[in-house]
Amino acid sequence: MVEIVAIFIVGLAVGFLNGFAGGASVLSFPAMIAVGLNPVTAAMTNALGVWTANVGALFGRFNEIKGIIKAESQLIGFSMIGAVIGGLALALMPIAGFQKLVPILILIASLSLFIKVKENLTPLKQKIEYFWLTAIGFYAGYFGPGQGVMTIAVLARDAKRTVSDINVSKNVVVTMTCIGSNLIYIASGKVDWTFAAVLAVSCAIGGYFGAKVVDKFSRDAYRMGIFAIGLLCAVWFAYEYWA
Repeated sequence: MVEIVAIFIVGLAVGFLNGFAGGASVLSFPAMIAVGLNPVTAAMTNALGVWTANVGALFGRFNEIKGIIKAESQLIGFSMIGAVIGGLALALMPIAGFQKLVPILILIASLSLFIKVKENLTPLKQKIEYFWLTAIGFYAGYFGPGQGVMTIAVLARDAKRTVSDINVSKNVVVTMTCIGSNLIYIASGKVDWTFAAVLAVSCAIGGYFGAKVVDKFSRDAYRMGIFAIGLLCAVWFAYEYWA
């Protein structure tokens, strides 16, 4: 019972931060390990649980979702393909060793937020977006923590997207991206459904409230907030897997 309550509290915090930005599943993944799950089961259970944070963050913004899906359909498609491949890789191959790359990936994504943004999204830059979203989708399917920060880093390269656009688009992309990989996790039979359910409920609640605060931030303040969260994620993973 203590473990259930602990996971629920962690889920509230993870959901709130993921609804606002992303990357907070670095808190819930070690929590899954701490309650005794092996790394693969922990990764799958964590992914299914925190997925609802993005769903919760979209609650009440249904009028925007249809337009976002239409506008970002290609990005979503490429990201979903990457996630399915990543999900299959996780189901079939061990995860050991991959974590050592995670701090570097998250740090690079966070630092990219400081690259000067140009107004026009050229065809070449759009293709680069597709590439990165596919790669992030693979990462999400195979491991997951930090996906939100990485996705925001890519979406923020288009100056025409407002803070609200970026946040809602991120939640839509992440929500759609993980459908395929989540189905693979379910089919694998390796998910711990008790912890997945507790995390899913608490993350949905936290995600709803996290998304409520986004519109209060300017683009620069939001970018700094994302960078701070990304940096903390990178430091945590470096400490956890490089020490």
